[in-house]
Amino acid sequence: MLDEKAIEKLKEKYGNVLKLTSDDQSTTAYCKKPSFTTFLNYQKRYKDNPHEAILFLFQECVLEKENYEDEFMLSAGNSMIQMIQKDSEFTINTTPQQDEFKKSAALIRQAFQVDPYQLPMDEFYKLIEEALWLQKHNETRLENTFITAFAKTFSN
Repeated sequence: MLDEKAIEKLKEKYGNVLKLTSDDQSTTAYCKKPSFTTFLNYQKRYKDNPHEAILFLFQECVLEKENYEDEFMLSAGNSMIQMIQKDSEFTINTTPQQDEFKKSAALIRQAFQVDPYQLPMDEFYKLIEEALWLQKHNETRLENTFITAFAKTFSN
């Protein structure tokens, strides 16, 4: 079990630190939020073996390398997936097509010049939401420009 000083150091290093505790309060694990790359690897594994994919997600994010029971790791991994869903204002499927994530990553990269594969999932969803808003705003501006141009062209 980590003391408060160790937890503060983890927060400085990783940002948000998740405290996951078993139902009977006997087991506690501290985890970082999964990065976009980790989540993509989780998705690839999920297709073949959901059980192994959830264990992989937990093992990639846990900050204390201890021996945990499989049941706890599965429960904690599922909790992380639920947190990822809550981080997004729009509804997501925990196993969407990889192509959708690649499109989203490209949109983030183009809009903000950051590597989306290194972002924590909550930050990824915040940026994709902003990028989609920017894209819609730009499309609206372009549409208004076309309307004005057509109006001027056909009014003469």
